[in-house]
Amino acid sequence: MALGIIEECERIAVAYAKERVLWGQPIARYQLVQLKLAQMEVARLNVRNLVFAHLERSVAGVIPSLAEASAIKLYATQAACQVADDAIQVLGGNGYISDYRVEQLSRDARVLRIYAGTDEMQVVAIATDLTRD
Repeated sequence: MALGIIEECERIAVAYAKERVLWGQPIARYQLVQLKLAQMEVARLNVRNLVFAHLERSVAGVIPSLAEASAIKLYATQAACQVADDAIQVLGGNGYISDYRVEQLSRDARVLRIYAGTDEMQVVAIATDLTRD
């Protein structure tokens, strides 16, 4: 779910940045907007690589450790929240209204950090598994 949220937020933010004109040029030309878009792409690639690497190992019969599974969930959900926040920033005031889908995606991303184990529980699981004798 985190990967899907990241992909959709990035798609919406990129399209909006190309269309929204401010001071005579698309906001996609402003460096701070470019930074947010670039960071979204980095997050998308990182989470996609984690997900697909996990899938490949699972098909090969490799069971992830608790630390690995928890780390993937922790990173992916935090990345989804950051990308959703950045998408809202790119859209400005429009990002907060229900006319634009990033408002819903932001709420969806936030709940990922709670259900199936909060971020804090993931940290405990990672540390416990790493320090197990």
